[in-house]
Amino acid sequence: MKIKSILLVLAMFIGFAANAQDRIYLRNGDVLEAKVSEVGTRDIAYKKADNPDGPNYKIARGEVLRIEYENGSEDIINRGEVRMKNGKVEKVKYGRNIVAFAPVQLTNAGIGFGLSYERVLDKRGIISFYLPAAVGFNNQNTSVYSSSTGTYVNENEVFTGYMVMPGVKIYPTGSKGKVRYSVGPSIAALFNREQQGSRFVGYDNQGYPLYAPVNVDRFALGVIVNNTLNMQPTPRLYLGLELGLGMSYINQINGSKDGQTGFAQFAFKLGYRF
Repeated sequence: MKIKSILLVLAMFIGFAANAQDRIYLRNGDVLEAKVSEVGTRDIAYKKADNPDGPNYKIARGEVLRIEYENGSEDIINRGEVRMKNGKVEKVKYGRNIVAFAPVQLTNAGIGFGLSYERVLDKRGIISFYLPAAVGFNNQNTSVYSSSTGTYVNENEVFTGYMVMPGVKIYPTGSKGKVRYSVGPSIAALFNREQQGSRFVGYDNQGYPLYAPVNVDRFALGVIVNNTLNMQPTPRLYLGLELGLGMSYINQINGSKDGQTGFAQFAFKLGYRF
């Protein structure tokens, strides 16, 4: 009986010792049985649980969801990707698609609204294909001089323009989380109608010259770099603030070459992630 008791105690001790280790839960679903020695700002250092006297290993902090220590405590590393449910920590699932509407968007085409689609291309959410498009309304007010009366007559007209910006978004820390920053280049194409000065159109019934505003069509093509603050209060709700700046390589007015022009856009977005 004494031998059995000793063996039972020894088995319990061995079982406890086997479980007396840390667990590192990774973003890809793997679990590392380890002994964590350091949690740094960039890396997490550990030794393998089955070789505590062996070499040190390191894993990037961005690859880790949480660490569960042998004493029962834990560290949440990427808090935006895990949540508590029924007293347990579970991984938050973020979809790869984002459809968003910009109720307010400012572009070279004027003040208007926009739509965008985003598709995450990799598992970590580092790179996304991005396709935003905006409609702008430009209010042009031109004073036309009438020689017969010697006064200026104000003429008001609203033009509609379009701006399309297909490109990529790069998330340095991944797109899965409540607050993430992204930056990326896009091809910017502008189709706009605007006024440029006035032109002589004839004479009135008293022989005085008349002038009217000149309407032109502009096409510009270039590159714009968009910076976005992405906020996701829930895995489905998407909010975004976006600012983009760039330059044109092609700038034409009525099909004729014009000087280089700059690109700028700002948008507030509401969207759905799935």
